[in-house]
Amino acid sequence: MKTQDIGLIGGIYDIGVGVTDMAAAKTFWQSCGYRPGPEGILNASQAKALYGVDSAVTCVRMLHQDATAGLIRLMKWDNPTGPGLQMASLRTHGCRWSVHRTDNIANAYAHGEILRMQGKPIHLVGPHYNFNLAKPAAEKKPFEEQLPVTGEVLMFQPEAQFVAMTRMNFSVPKYGTINETAPLRVTEGCHMAIVIQGDDLSIFDFYEDVIGFKRYHQTDIAYQPGRMASDMFELTPDESFSEVDFDDPEAGDDYTEHLPGRLRCFLMRSPNSPDDRLARSQPGNLGYSFYSVQVKDIAAMHASISESQASNVSELLNDEFGTPTFSFVAPDGFTWAVMAHVA
Repeated sequence: MKTQDIGLIGGIYDIGVGVTDMAAAKTFWQSCGYRPGPEGILNASQAKALYGVDSAVTCVRMLHQDATAGLIRLMKWDNPTGPGLQMASLRTHGCRWSVHRTDNIANAYAHGEILRMQGKPIHLVGPHYNFNLAKPAAEKKPFEEQLPVTGEVLMFQPEAQFVAMTRMNFSVPKYGTINETAPLRVTEGCHMAIVIQGDDLSIFDFYEDVIGFKRYHQTDIAYQPGRMASDMFELTPDESFSEVDFDDPEAGDDYTEHLPGRLRCFLMRSPNSPDDRLARSQPGNLGYSFYSVQVKDIAAMHASISESQASNVSELLNDEFGTPTFSFVAPDGFTWAVMAHVA
């Protein structure tokens, strides 16, 4: 059976986020425009069978307006297995983060800066700007034309690897919907990232060949002081990285047809040993611990993944929300959940 027949629905559906305090976690994500949705519980034996974690878990899915991708799944484990990423920098082996579009990046930055001033834990980076959006900065005409620019600010907290992003003078009408009533004025997750350090970019082919994501493009970044991507990844002169984007199969190539739920895979190349936190971004940990997708034919997808290079493929079981689901570890080492799409 071909991957397209199995039917990946959308992009990344939700992010599993381990939390210590469910009420506090709800409050943070509500500030981002989410609202509490379905709740569910798994006992320890059920969680062990589905997620490989010997602990009961209570879950709440956080919804964002009418979004069908980029949602949040809060997971309070009775016995968490680890501390999670704990504000790990972008370049960290095993890192995950989510990017949410805003119409006012200064507003998002102000929230992060005031939290920092209050002595609360936050890894705040930026805002950084890419002045080469649409065309090189050298070809743009200040004071004569509108200038397309993208800006990002990292607002990593112990249980939320969160990035606010803006596109100025560059319309992406379908790339998430901003909740204008929420304090942070952001969308659902537009794109979610994974990072490994290595030298084999083909390890990410699995997401196109087996899962059915649409491969969008590849970008290669070398050390260049003052370039947004180089600075945000804290590259040194002998380092570089490649980024490969995988989209919702229904997303168009033109930026006006981009859809939320994109997967961004980063391969770091460095002569230095990595800060390896891959084991800390797996189910049972606090913070970002897995991504999920939905498919039309979950039995066929289970068979396809079981026959692939993926490992730790669970049985097909009902998850905490009663949805037929299984989990697995992709060839790159990151855990995923696959759910049956319920219309």
